[in-house]
Amino acid sequence: MTVQEIFDLVKSDLKEVEAEFGRQVVSPVETISSIGSYLQQSGGKRLRPALLLLCARLCGSNGSMASIKLGTVVEFLHTATLVHDDIIDDSNLRRGRTAAHMKWGNQTCVLAGDWMYMQSYVLALSERNFHVLEILTDVTQKMVEGELIQLQWLGRSDIDEASYLDIASRKTALLFAACGRLGAVLGGRSPAEEVRIGEYGRNLGMAFQLADDLLDFTSNEKTLGKPVLSDLKEGKVTLPLIYALRRCQPEEVASVKRVLEDSGFDSVGRREIIELVEKYDTLAEAHEKAKGYARCAREELSIFPPSQYRQALLDITDFVIDRNR
Repeated sequence: MTVQEIFDLVKSDLKEVEAEFGRQVVSPVETISSIGSYLQQSGGKRLRPALLLLCARLCGSNGSMASIKLGTVVEFLHTATLVHDDIIDDSNLRRGRTAAHMKWGNQTCVLAGDWMYMQSYVLALSERNFHVLEILTDVTQKMVEGELIQLQWLGRSDIDEASYLDIASRKTALLFAACGRLGAVLGGRSPAEEVRIGEYGRNLGMAFQLADDLLDFTSNEKTLGKPVLSDLKEGKVTLPLIYALRRCQPEEVASVKRVLEDSGFDSVGRREIIELVEKYDTLAEAHEKAKGYARCAREELSIFPPSQYRQALLDITDFVIDRNR
């Protein structure tokens, strides 16, 4: 299936998620409503709610209102995380638009992000399902832990692969896993099936994050909506550079450290860093790692009988690792 065909399978549900998002983001506090509306208009692929909806359909749910609500919940959690991430990273742009904190200020947007976290739980609580809350509480806690661990490594060139993968799992992959698990809950599946589809989501999320890191080196500002090598400028050393730093010469390590110390490319150009990962062929190595996670994701779906929804979830793995934005 093409990406469009995959999303078309849950097109009507995604429209309802979008409408529910708009309703839930309204607050008696005008500033919150304004920020919420701005964030919603910033768009995004809505991959997480689409994933939840597809998993729910695979597991036997027939597009219930509960699916719409939980699809909205995961998008709320994701959006709240982006608001806080942009403040922590001091990012000026998000998806090609001015980041919210540049318009409303850090203090206001921290609180708006907090409000979105709480509003997601208000919506989830309406389902009166303790297990749903357990899944969401666990993933939210892990996401915050991931941000704190990442802060410990910020600006350091000595981060190792295991630490990087742990951060990627907590910050990105576990929300994908939660989408799968929630889909299984909505479909009334067994605990064992919930684990398997959750592992599908986790592996998919890891592949997504690794591919996202590659785009920071290989894409362009127009496509990304932000300058290339923004991660390094923000002090984050990702997998292609981790691999390169294992092999490069001392003077090349020094160049990476200067970028981290300067928080920019004043003394070392972006092209110099890109040439470094190209020299040691570590973009291809990181891409192979992403493909490995995608293969693991596909294997987890083997317990489910063939259907258009299983095929869509299988095909999403190709979209994730080969996308250009």
